[in-house]
Amino acid sequence: MPALLAVGLLLLAATPAPAQTFTFAWPTEPVQLDPAVVSDGPSLGLTYQVFEGLVRLRGSTTEIEPALAERWETSADGMVWTFHLRPNVRFHDGDPLDAAAVVWNVERWWKSSHPQHAIQLQAGQTFEYWDSLFGGPDERAVVSRVEAAGPRAVRITLRRPHAPLLASLAVPGLGIASPRAATRWGAEFGKHPVGTGAFRFGAWRPGEEVVLEANPDYWGARPKVARVVGRAIKDNAKRLAALRAGDIQGMEGLNPDDLEGVRREPTLSLLLRPPSTTGFVAFNFKVREFQDRRVRRAFAHALDKPAIVNALYGGMGLVARQLQPPALWGHAPDIPDDARDPATARDLLRQAGFPNGLDTLTWDDGRKEPLVLWYLPVSRPYFPVPRDIAQAMAADWAKAGIRVRLQTVDWAVYLERVQHGRLPLFMLGWIADHGDPDGCLCYVFCEPGAPNQGFYANRAVTELLVRARTLSSQAQRAPLYRRAAELLHEDAARLFLAHSQSPIVLSRRVTGYVPNPTGAEAFSTVELR
Repeated sequence: MPALLAVGLLLLAATPAPAQTFTFAWPTEPVQLDPAVVSDGPSLGLTYQVFEGLVRLRGSTTEIEPALAERWETSADGMVWTFHLRPNVRFHDGDPLDAAAVVWNVERWWKSSHPQHAIQLQAGQTFEYWDSLFGGPDERAVVSRVEAAGPRAVRITLRRPHAPLLASLAVPGLGIASPRAATRWGAEFGKHPVGTGAFRFGAWRPGEEVVLEANPDYWGARPKVARVVGRAIKDNAKRLAALRAGDIQGMEGLNPDDLEGVRREPTLSLLLRPPSTTGFVAFNFKVREFQDRRVRRAFAHALDKPAIVNALYGGMGLVARQLQPPALWGHAPDIPDDARDPATARDLLRQAGFPNGLDTLTWDDGRKEPLVLWYLPVSRPYFPVPRDIAQAMAADWAKAGIRVRLQTVDWAVYLERVQHGRLPLFMLGWIADHGDPDGCLCYVFCEPGAPNQGFYANRAVTELLVRARTLSSQAQRAPLYRRAAELLHEDAARLFLAHSQSPIVLSRRVTGYVPNPTGAEAFSTVELR
């Protein structure tokens, strides 16, 4: 995650007492602090304190409740939605939140002709959440029009009914930004974030910390701490040591071996999010060998997933057979898993033309190179110890004649290479953004051939998922998601490894922290004793 210049508002002159500062640590620094163009956990975790959406998730659930919109209504055909904004809400720069500001934000996410959209796109900043949740920019989007229907009323007109609209608007990536601040800073807005949230931006000291200050003019309940500090401590053990020493009061990411010790430690408390993540191995379909389903199935049959999950997830993991976690509706409970069978894996490789196994790959342009599994350089909820998990998978594959080398690179570079389809075989994962299956399956599989999804294309799956978006009834939609999961399993589209319960470890001094399945957690309710 790139180092950024320390910028922003001046820190308050008076330093709050230690009990007024809540310091939380992630494995990495945020990429930047404009929620519209990031997708990593630290960035979204911090921007969620600064920015707010029209709606949000209620407490520890995936239920929708009002946020900047105090109420809304929709037309009988589901094509027109009108949101009524709260009165007397201001951005941190003092500008009022009104309908014009919300329209400006929606058009920034949506329209390539919008000046701010164009500036950020030119700087390499993509509006990934908007594109994945609403179908893409411009005419590709399900939105056909957004307009002010009064000083505090926003009307959104759709091209077709879109069942997950409210759930999508609750995603932290769609936080409402100050138009004046974003216009002023252009592509640098992520270094100068201005929203309406309970905390306002204070400073960013690259390699050290991000500081947020309580917003004295917040429209809702005032935060219980005066300051939030976000830190990056890459190593799980060092992060835990910092918590034990009192240098931080909360952390995400825990070595599975430390779980039981944390449970017994009287000065610490452990919170587990419901299983709402999925770790998987993705194939790049620009590699000729991976275009053969028999090869992909050989990788699947060679893995002993239960052994890996039992050994390396510290009791926080469940074996995955699909992308959708079992805690969320739309999960397909009857999908069978590929039983570990090295002999079957070898036979599949022989059928595919690899009687001596596989240790090289061939790109579509004819380039050959060693077969490499790229693993994450940082701990993530879906891969708590990525190198150890990669080594375990490599050992299983070797027994079936699949010989992979292991390699990694800096996290920001890793994500950039994934985004542009440059990794041949790589570990990645998904974390629930909201409780609707669309945010899971459509996020990954609704754009056939997308570079950031390894160029995988399955038109039948995409058609099911796009159709499910147009239906208003959960009873009608759920079978479509289950069928899509079955097709992905039959195609061996991914190697789904594990769902995990993400651990949050806190000092016993901390009260009021409410874990959410999606990780959208407000620090404004946190109190230090």
